[in-house]
Amino acid sequence: MARSRNIKPGFFTNDELAECSPLARLLFAGLWTIADKEGRLDDRPKKVKALVLPFDNVDCDELLQQLHDRKFIQRYQVQDGAYIQITNWKKHQNPHCKEAPSEIPEYCEEDEKQEEEQVKEDESTMQVQCNNSANESQVTDKHEAQLEHSASTVQEPVENNLNPADSFNLIPDSLTLIPDSVVNTQAADATCSEDGNVHQMASRYAFEGNVIRLNQKDFDSWKALFKNIDLAAELTRLDLEFTHEKPKNWFSTASAKLNYQNKHSSGRPIQKAAVNQSHWNDKDEWEENFL
Repeated sequence: MARSRNIKPGFFTNDELAECSPLARLLFAGLWTIADKEGRLDDRPKKVKALVLPFDNVDCDELLQQLHDRKFIQRYQVQDGAYIQITNWKKHQNPHCKEAPSEIPEYCEEDEKQEEEQVKEDESTMQVQCNNSANESQVTDKHEAQLEHSASTVQEPVENNLNPADSFNLIPDSLTLIPDSVVNTQAADATCSEDGNVHQMASRYAFEGNVIRLNQKDFDSWKALFKNIDLAAELTRLDLEFTHEKPKNWFSTASAKLNYQNKHSSGRPIQKAAVNQSHWNDKDEWEENFL
């Protein structure tokens, strides 16, 4: 599911990103919207193209590789799965605390280097076995060199963790989640902690449906504005309608529909649900009304 993310002017003036093709740069921003809470996604170029560049005839795999070669993303594999990790994700983005946790395995640079080193060691071992002319001292020297090289590669990621490379500073940190609509005042505060209680957040709304969520201030404002209708009942009806077909801007659409209902209900009492209503074939009521 696509999500709203932050983008700032620095994205357009990054000289290293400018070395990528224009569509690769556009793809990079698009990856943010389809990445999960940890900045990861499946490395499936055809699917990525369908979600981000559906109208462009391009090789999405080649565009992803451009970003990978310049360290903007990391393409990696875990067992039989291929994945993408957006570089310095947590420094540039602040996902909403209610986003689902990532189900994609984490990229581990140390594991990848160890695998590469193991391949080199295996190749070296085979070469030593095939070289019948090598004497014992040469084999010993080669083995010691391999051990020294292995130790240096293990220390390298430790040093990188202690001194992480500075980001490209495309997007400064932000504590505000981008709302889906510029006029919708109902976006929840994005600064809640990870350990916050979801049920406590729900209590902030005076009306909370599947789509429509009004805080107390806006609910009271609409109630004062639309005096000729039962606001709670109309909101419940609209929420059911929006659940089946959600408008682009539910706040504006709901306001317009409520205004229409309020005008046409002017001068009439608010309709409440009938209780103990007589049946249409009640003889006494029929004679009273029509005879």
